[in-house]
Parts: sequence; structure tokens; C-alpha cells
Amino acid sequence: MDNYKIYIGIDVSKEYFTSTVLFGDKKETFKIISKPEEFEKKVKNYLKDLEKSDILILMEHTGVYHLPLAEYLAQRGYSVGIINPYSMKNFIEAKMSRVKTDKVDSTYIAEYGKRFFEGKLFKPKTEAQKQIEAKLRILEDFQKQLNMLKNQREALKWVPMKKPDKNLAYYDEVIKLLKKKIKEIEEEIEKLCKDNYPREYELLSSIPGIKNRAISMILSMLRGFEGFDSAKKVGSFIGICPAPLESGSSVRGRGGIKKRGSGYVRRVLYLCGLSAIRANKYCREFYQRLISKGKAKKLALIAVGYKLIKQAFGVLKSGQPFREDLLTT
Repeated sequence: MDNYKIYIGIDVSKEYFTSTVLFGDKKETFKIISKPEEFEKKVKNYLKDLEKSDILILMEHTGVYHLPLAEYLAQRGYSVGIINPYSMKNFIEAKMSRVKTDKVDSTYIAEYGKRFFEGKLFKPKTEAQKQIEAKLRILEDFQKQLNMLKNQREALKWVPMKKPDKNLAYYDEVIKLLKKKIKEIEEEIEKLCKDNYPREYELLSSIPGIKNRAISMILSMLRGFEGFDSAKKVGSFIGICPAPLESGSSVRGRGGIKKRGSGYVRRVLYLCGLSAIRANKYCREFYQRLISKGKAKKLALIAVGYKLIKQAFGVLKSGQPFREDLLTT
């Protein structure tokens, strides 16, 4: 890929942006504090004889640190590409580099972008999508804390001591508060989905086995499948789509999922699979068929989660509610 005149690779950290600029046969590197406005000032030096569309700015997906810069630049008309860390890791390993510095990493990011980047340009999420996703993350954190506290309370019950109820009451108080907050957040998420995506919420709700947690995840984290033209690509993106294991005529292994996407999305789909095998006739029959063929129950549930993604993709792209009579095996 060489569709731009300038490629800028950025190694993003909490405190600094270390950047390498590739233009023609030349290369320049600069390091500034992690403020998007300061970065744009440096980029504008290259815009004297060029347009913004002539520059591709690339950065690696770093959890959250890259988001303020990526969104700032995208909103101002720059072309921004976000590189999957797994792809970047393989690219660096292929070069057999023994050096690991911010400057070297930014150079590799720019080189990768110039040679291989063909992904979609970064597009900021809507405010509603950001709010829903943030609340989903908080919900997951609170649920983990709730489970931890319940286990710790159970362990304390078995300690032989006088007046154990007084100590257990400390746990009970916090557990009660967490349950209250979890319910509040769940209600806020549902309201955000219904208010901002009423039609999409209705369509997804028509699928037996898909609950509010999965619906909100699809609408926010997966953007309602925006930018995807097939359910298979969605499955690959979240790391739930099986990959073949073949090489030549001698290697014929059992493929498996690659877990390259969001672990949270996969966990939600796994839990949806548990619900779907009871409420969704097609998913139940599919699950039973896999089990009868010797598939492990956990793997079968993951496969059911992938089937749910296909069903969700179908109703959103077609604009029609779920109809079991239209499904094929």
C-alpha cells in the first residue's frame, strides 16, 4: 500500500508521542508531550505543499492512551489508521529486531503503514456508544468485585470465632451497595440503548437468547456491525471465528479460535450461548448436534455464540426481526 505521500508512525505513551515521519526516501523523528494540539502543530509543518488527505497517521491500539489523539485528528480531517497489536508484533518479529525503543517502534509503525495497512480509517464513536461502553466496563468491574466479596464472605463464615455476624455485616453492607449500583447501571445502559438506537434494540431483542448485556455490547463496542460486510468478518474481529490448521498434504490439525479480539465480547457471547441453548431452538439444536459429535461443551457454547452473532448481523443488516422459519442449518 502506497496511497499517501507521507506516513507518520506514532508510539503512544501516557506522557509522550514519539513519532517517525516517512516521506519519499527521507525520515524524521520527533518526540513531544502527549497533547494532541502539540502534535498537530508539528504535522502542520508538512502541510505547506500538501493536503491532509496526503498524510496517513498511524498508531498501535494501546487500550485507551491512543484514543484522545486518534479522535482529535479524525475530527479535524486527518486520515488515521489504528494497527492491531498482533499484526504489529508479527511485523517486528519478522524483521528480527533486537532493539526496543520508542523511536524504533514508531519507525516500524510508519513502515508497516506504508507497506501493509489496508484497514479502515479510524472513525470516532458516538457519544452514546462511548457512554454505553464505559458503563459496560464499570458493570464488569463491579460484578468482579461482587463475586470476590461473596467468596471472601463465605470464607470468613468458616473461621471459628465469637460474634462472627458483626464482621460479616461489613461484607453485607458493601455487597448490598454493589448490587444496588449494578442494577442502576443496567437500567442506565438499557435506557441509552432504547433512546439512541430504538430500532436496532427492537431488532436484536427479537432474537431468543440475546439479553440486554449482549445488545448493548453489539450497539456500542461493535457499533452495530458498522463497517462489516459479513458476519464472518465480525467473528474474526472479535476472535470467535474458527481458523483452519493446514499445511501442505501432511498437516491437517483441528483449528480453533485465535482470541485476537476483545475478551469481554467473547465472555458476553459465551454467557449468551448458555441462555440461547435454552431459549433459541436453532441454537439448541446446533449445540446438541455438536455435543453428539464429541465437541467439548465449552467449545460448543463458543460456537453457539458465533451463531448468535450471525443472527444479530442478519437482523440488523436486513432490518427485519428474527424469524426462526427462515433459518437454515
